[in-house]
Amino acid sequence: MHFSEKASSFLAHCRSAISLSKHTFRAYASDLNDARNFFETTAPNVEITKEHLRQYIRYSREERDLKESSIKRRLATLKLLFRWLCEENIITSNPFFGLNERIRLPRRLPRTLDHSHTALLQKAVTLPEQQPDFDVLCRKTAIHLLMETGIRVGELSNISLDDLSLSDQSLMIHGKGNRQRIVYILSSVLQRMMKQYLSKRKKISANSTRLFVTGSGLDLTPPRVRKSLKEISLSAGIERHVTPHMLRHTCATRWIESGLDIRYVQKLLGHHSISTTEIYTHVSDQGLLAALIRTMGDRIR
Repeated sequence: MHFSEKASSFLAHCRSAISLSKHTFRAYASDLNDARNFFETTAPNVEITKEHLRQYIRYSREERDLKESSIKRRLATLKLLFRWLCEENIITSNPFFGLNERIRLPRRLPRTLDHSHTALLQKAVTLPEQQPDFDVLCRKTAIHLLMETGIRVGELSNISLDDLSLSDQSLMIHGKGNRQRIVYILSSVLQRMMKQYLSKRKKISANSTRLFVTGSGLDLTPPRVRKSLKEISLSAGIERHVTPHMLRHTCATRWIESGLDIRYVQKLLGHHSISTTEIYTHVSDQGLLAALIRTMGDRIR
C-alpha cells in the first residue's frame, strides 16, 4: 500500500470513527498531502523509515525554511497516522520509534488585549436599552459572550439552544475531544443582552437548533464572528488586529490576575493539561512587572 493510500485510509477513519472539527480534519488532510508530495518523490513504493522522516524534516527546515511550529504540526499528524497504521496491523513497525528528532519552539506568550482596549471593546459590544437590529444584536451578544467566558470561537458556533440555561446562569460547552464543560454567564449586562436576543431569535425562521443564527436563519459561523469582531474593534478605535482567541487569552489572564485558582481556570477553558493553563501565569507576571516599572518610573521622575 502506497503512502497516499495509507493516508487516505487514515483520513477515512478520522471522518467516520472520530469526532473531529472541520478545522482539525482539514489540517490533517493538508499535513498528509504535504508529506505525500515529499515521500512519493523521494521514497516511492517503499516503506517509510526513520531516515525518510529525517530527510523530510531537513527538507522542510533547510530547503523550504518552514517555521518550527509548522514542522512540529506536520510531524504530529504523521505520528498519528503511523500509530494508527500499527494499531490496524497495516505496517509492522513505526518509523517514529527511536527517531530522536526534537523540534524546539520559541516560547511565545499568548497575545492579549490591555485594559484600555478591553474597556473600549466592552463598550462597543454593550447595547443600549432600545431594541437593536437582530444581526447587530446577534453579533454583539456573541462577542460579549466570548469576552466573558473565554470559550473558543468554534465552540461558540456549536452552541445549541438547549445548551443554555439563563435561569441557572450556565452554558454547556462541547469542547475538543468531545469533552463537555459548563461556563457561567454572570454579567448582568450580558444576561440582559441574551434575553433580548432569545426573544428575537424566536421570530427568526431558522431550521438550525444553533443558539446563534443570522437574520436570514443561517448559522453564525467562525468566519462571520471573526469578520464582525474585526469591524467592531476598528469602530471602537482599536487599531491592532483583534481575534477571538485573543479574547480567550485576555479572559484567562484576567481570571488569573483576579486570583482565581488555576485549576478552576483550567476547567473553565477546557484545557486537558494544567501545563497549558500555566502559561497565563507568565502573562500575568509580565503584566505585574510592567505595572511596577511604570510605577517606579513615575516615582523616579
